[in-house]
Order: sequence, then C-alpha cells, then structure tokens
Amino acid sequence: MKSDNLQSRRESQEMPRIHKFNKELTLTYEEAFEWRFGYYIEIMQQLAECIGREMLIEMIKHAVDNRSEVGKDDPDHTLTKYIEGGKNTFKNMMTWEIIEESEGVYEMKVTECLWAKTFQEREASDIGYATICYSDFADARAYHSKLKLVRTKTLMQGDNCCNHRWTWE
Repeated sequence: MKSDNLQSRRESQEMPRIHKFNKELTLTYEEAFEWRFGYYIEIMQQLAECIGREMLIEMIKHAVDNRSEVGKDDPDHTLTKYIEGGKNTFKNMMTWEIIEESEGVYEMKVTECLWAKTFQEREASDIGYATICYSDFADARAYHSKLKLVRTKTLMQGDNCCNHRWTWE
C-alpha cells in the first residue's frame, strides 16, 4: 500500500499543474454575457440614480469617444481585415446577413444580438447603446481614418434590425 501511495505522489508531482486562472470555464455565450454585463448594468443603473440617466449616458459616450487610437492608419489595415476579424469574433453573438460586400463597402443587417437581448432584459438599452453600439463608430475611427460607419437602426434601441454599412473612403 505504501508503494502505491508513493507512486501516486510521484505521478502527481510530475504532471504539470494548470494554474486556477487558466482552467477552462464552461459557459454558454448567453451565460457569459449575463455574467459579464449583469454586474456592469447594475453599477451603471446605480450611478444613473445618483447623477441622472441622461448625464450617465453622456459620460459613457464621452469615454467611448476618447478611447485610444493605437495603430490607427496602419498601412496593413483594410476594410477586409476589419470585417474578417469581426466575423470570427461575433459569429456566436449575433445573427446577420450580408447585404453588400465589395472592396470598399461592407453592409450587413443584424437580426439577433446578444448584447441587445442582455441589456433589454434588464431595462438598460440606453446604457447598452452608449456602451456597445455607440462604440462601433469609435472603433471604426480608431481603426483607420478611411473607415466610415453609417447606421440608422439598432436592435438595442428597439428597431427590427441593426443596419451596419462600413465604407473605405
């Protein structure tokens, strides 16, 4: 019995240990969004009670507008690279159809959005718009001065879709 215990201890010492921060967390995208944004929404709603909803929304938009522009106008940046990065990142968070795709234009219609669902369920779509949707414009500006986004509808604001149209000018 002693030799079994000794063998077991040797094997456990030889096996590489994974730090607890690097262990896999198994959540659905919806659970992850609830976990990630639920706390944020609660804090923002508390702040809104203190300073007023309108002031909070303006402050969030101001913070979004003043984000860093690291890498802006990098010669390797193109509309295609910008869109491809988003397609892979967001494929499980949104449902969309491509309306137009060319070298200088990418237009899509989003009909499902996990961000909109998460914020709307907590009656915080205005906070969601300022935090998530409004930042799409800042992201485009930060990526490259030639990249422009036009959008007149969002699910977050209660429309039937989001109509994103990026152009490379």
